[in-house]
Amino acid sequence: MPNDGEHRTMSEDSQGPPLLVIKGSFAQYGGAERDVVRQLEAWSHVFEEVRIATLHSHPELEAETKRLGIPLFTPTDTWTEGSSAIDRITAGSSRAASKAWRRFLISGGDTGTLTNALDGITAVHLVSGAGSLEVVDALPDEIGVHVHMLEPNRGLHGETVLWARIDGSQPRPATLTRLLLTIPRRRDRRIVKQLASRTQCRFSGNSPYIQSRIKEVFDIEAGVFLPCVDTNHWTTHKESTVKDSAYVVTIGRASWVKGTWECIDMLANSKLKLVLVGGGDPSDLEKLSKHAESNQVELEVAPRLDHSDLVELMASARAIISLAHGEPFGLTPVEAHAVGTPALMVDEGGFRTTVEDGVSGRLLPRSDKNAWLQAFEEAADPENRSKWGIAGRKKIKELGLDSNSRARDLQSIIQGQET
Repeated sequence: MPNDGEHRTMSEDSQGPPLLVIKGSFAQYGGAERDVVRQLEAWSHVFEEVRIATLHSHPELEAETKRLGIPLFTPTDTWTEGSSAIDRITAGSSRAASKAWRRFLISGGDTGTLTNALDGITAVHLVSGAGSLEVVDALPDEIGVHVHMLEPNRGLHGETVLWARIDGSQPRPATLTRLLLTIPRRRDRRIVKQLASRTQCRFSGNSPYIQSRIKEVFDIEAGVFLPCVDTNHWTTHKESTVKDSAYVVTIGRASWVKGTWECIDMLANSKLKLVLVGGGDPSDLEKLSKHAESNQVELEVAPRLDHSDLVELMASARAIISLAHGEPFGLTPVEAHAVGTPALMVDEGGFRTTVEDGVSGRLLPRSDKNAWLQAFEEAADPENRSKWGIAGRKKIKELGLDSNSRARDLQSIIQGQET
């Protein structure tokens, strides 16, 4: 392991060029940000050198780059995404990010400027998210760019589920919301078009579903670069033989887009409790609680759990369920596969990548209550639990979601772009 501050280089048999990883912000430190941090070590083994640049760092990113000796470049002044209505309507936050990247070219923190980060770089791995794509104006034309688009900006491009209240109702007519978002939507399209017009630029979605959404929204032919999942973190010594478990688990902050309200609808008359991991806005949770009560569904909310507690909770559940709308990849069923608990997912979006219906779990129609009630019974069958668990873990292996496989795929994408 290199000393603190020493640049990490590849082993002698490494073939990839020096790589600069760019992401606008790590402030939220959700799944997308963790995915980048989780893969840094594997990337450092297949590229000559790895560097990372961001407008807003995070302690976890700083600790990992320090451990690995990966140079982390940040600006003198941290950029933070705006959250006001004015910012959203005028694209003010996006404009500020563009300016921040340009300033970063000449003004940086202790490690140096963005210009220093780009020195000697021929390939950039650009991870989408707040403030990310706005770097386009700061990148020299001769540098190849791989855009890992985790999803087109859902709130801007016609997915009304993002605007909905917890119960699915809209805060205003959808046509009015679309009108209000005209400026940021046009700006987003312009930035993506600018990236796509570069001599060397390649887009990848993080699932076949997102690949199709990129084509639908931007008319861009994209590849697929799947996320990384460390299944070792999801193993448990508990055998998945639960046949009388009285609860199911859904994961994610309570919202309409995550399908939380509809989970309760499907559980009516099942006599199963719903455990919601992820919490939510207090007013939303109050409405959700009343909805559960009216459907005679017991609801338990667990805002935060230690990872080991979450694994044990999942392992003892009847099933892990989700009715999320347009889920980009479908990480929850992968975690369920690793734990060995049946994954019962709505037959939409990225779930189709990670679940094979009747083989490693169930893919179910959104509004078919009888199908869901039958699936809850199937999930209690010890034979199904064992069979689906084995098939699910096989599916994970086939997808190659481990960090080494992901690193080799990225290396192949970058090298293919340079030829």
